[in-house]
Parts: sequence; structure tokens; C-alpha cells
Amino acid sequence: MSKGGSIKRILFPIGEKELVSVQERLLHIPLRLAESGFSVDVVLYKKEIHEKAEAFFKDNPNINVIYLQSASLVWSPQQRDDFVRIYIKHTFDFFIPGTDMRYWKASAFDDFRGHIASSSFSFNSDYDLLLMPLPSFDEPPSTECDVFYSSLIFHAKEKGVPIAGLQIYPVVHTPLLYMKILDFFIVKEEFEKEYYLKHDIEGKKVFVLSTPDENYCLSTVEDIYKNLVFDEQINIEKDEIGILIVNHPKYRPQINEVLQALSRLNIKKSVFFYKRGYHVRELSEEQIIDEIIRPALEKVGGKYYIVHEGALVKLVMLCDVIIATTYIIPLSFAARYNKSAVVYNPLKKAIAFEDGVSYLNDKMALMDIVSTQLSKKQGYSSISDIVKRMIK
Repeated sequence: MSKGGSIKRILFPIGEKELVSVQERLLHIPLRLAESGFSVDVVLYKKEIHEKAEAFFKDNPNINVIYLQSASLVWSPQQRDDFVRIYIKHTFDFFIPGTDMRYWKASAFDDFRGHIASSSFSFNSDYDLLLMPLPSFDEPPSTECDVFYSSLIFHAKEKGVPIAGLQIYPVVHTPLLYMKILDFFIVKEEFEKEYYLKHDIEGKKVFVLSTPDENYCLSTVEDIYKNLVFDEQINIEKDEIGILIVNHPKYRPQINEVLQALSRLNIKKSVFFYKRGYHVRELSEEQIIDEIIRPALEKVGGKYYIVHEGALVKLVMLCDVIIATTYIIPLSFAARYNKSAVVYNPLKKAIAFEDGVSYLNDKMALMDIVSTQLSKKQGYSSISDIVKRMIK
């Protein structure tokens, strides 16, 4: 985790527009880093979002929420003229494309001089990484936010702290200046990485955040089903497999075989057995589950939960493998979200539906699917994995 046993410190500034663009899911990124042992200072310049962040990170010992206020700057006319001279000196040889007109003649006394900052943010602390959302040039941040980001980037550069950007907006909207000054880029998709490679960014500086729920934290497109993965009541670790078994009273031998197969897997697992409200005369499904299913679940190993009706969609989104003994619509829903969706029944032919659902009739095949899904999950690059590679 760190050299000499010291905790690595991360500075995480958040602008108002970036936070709103991802419906505040961005707050889960520092939360995941804190859970992995990093110390994170979340810095905000707006009082209202500072209050939201304080409530979100309440009682988390590894996260410090900081409200950073700007300080006014007063420039004399001579200082402003000096800034313009410096600007002209650095842009004197630039021509507006397709013309013989120098760039500074159109920008120095209007765009540049009129946008000299009238405030700044002072910050003085040491960190191992500055991690921040990348703004968009198509819908740029407010002037105050631009100064906020610039001040912290300047501070990081002065201290020799590496800077990493989180890709929220379309990659083609990344300001070119950021490609020059940032050390690392964290993107959601491979095509975004390719874009940076084509702009002469070294491959070792671009990382794809492939853990599904963390990847979703950077998306500006909301998905009400993906929002369910942030349920704090159920925690399935990265190194364990979450398995959902949907009950059916007509197929108890098949369910028994599923549990037998899972018990033979020496892996870390959490098993969720989803009850359904069946009754056979005076005998309720509740009694059968307690007397027959629960002892079998105890033999599976790992953690197990018997879940009441009403939470099926949430469990589908949280688990990695969904198993039923007959075809049910939630299986195709699970497959659309890259889960392993299985109908296990030895009396049926082993096939794969076009909607991604697999029919299995062999316990070894079921064990293989579960093991493969766990390997796939463990192969994801999480935000903590990526940050560790940046500041190792």
C-alpha cells in the first residue's frame, strides 16, 4: 500500500458542474479509495456541495471534507499590461489557421486581458496524488471553478505531485491543455484510451476503470438499475463471487444439485437464496426452507442469506451469477448487465439462448461458469488498483 508503512494521501477536488453531471455518483470514488486504506481530502469550493459531501462521508475516518474559499486578487493596470506582454511573448509566432493574422492580435487585448483571474485559492499541504474530474471545453466550468482547478493543479505541479484526470465527459471534449499538464488519465472505455494514444499520450499513462459500479460513477447517463449497486446493506467483495439462487418448489432436486456443486467450489462466495411464497396444503415454503434448504446452504461454505420476496432486481444487480431451475425473465435482464445467467436442470438440453441465458444440465459446467465469472471479476481494474500503480 505504501512505502515505510505511511498512508498515501490523495487530494480530490470536485467542481459543481462535474458533480451534477454524474448525479453525485462521483462521491463514491473517494469512498472506495478510503475503503482501500487511502487517506482522501475531498475539496470543494461551493458551500452547498460541501454540505452534501459532509453528509455523504459522515463518520468515515479516512476522508476529510474541506471547504476551500477563494481570496480576492487586485491587479494594478501595470500588472495587467505585464501579463498581456507575457502572453504575446509566448504566442507571437502563432497564426490563425488559414490566415496570415497572428493569434495574439485577436486574443491578447480581449479574451486574455478580460479573463485575468480576480480571485485565487490558496492551499498548502502535501499529497501523493491529485485526482480530479476532467472538465469539458464544450461546456466549460464556471470561471470560479476554472480558477479552483487551476489553483490546485498549480499547487500540485509546484510540489511535484502527480495529477490524474477522471474521464466524465466525452473524450473528444477534453481540453488539449489538460493533455499537456496531466500525468495520468482514467477512462471508462477502450476507445477513449485509443483516443489519448492517438494524441501521443503514452499507453502506460492511460487506465481503463473496468469495475462496473466504479465505471458507472463516471457516466453522465443515469441508469436506475445500476443505482442499486450502491446499496450499503449488501457488500460483496471484489475477491468473492455473489451467487443468487431463485427458489422453485417443483425443482427441489435441481436446487439440491446446485447447492452440491457450489459446495465443491473452494472459493470465497456469498450465496443469496431468494424465497418465493409457495404453499402446499398446510405446509408453507418457509418451513421447507428452514428444514431442508438452510442445512444445505450451511454446507456450501462462505456466507449465505435467505432473502424475502421483493428484492429480486436489487439482488440481480448486486450478484455476479444468477441461477434458476426454470426460465424466468429476470435471467435475460441479468444477462444484459453482463451477469452469468443460468437455468440449471439435468432434465433439459444444454443450450445457450440468444438473450445470453445458458441452460446447463451438468454440475461441472455450472462450477466452471461460476469460477469463470469470479476470474472475470477479479480481473477488473478498480480505482484503488489504478491509484496504487500511479503512486507505487
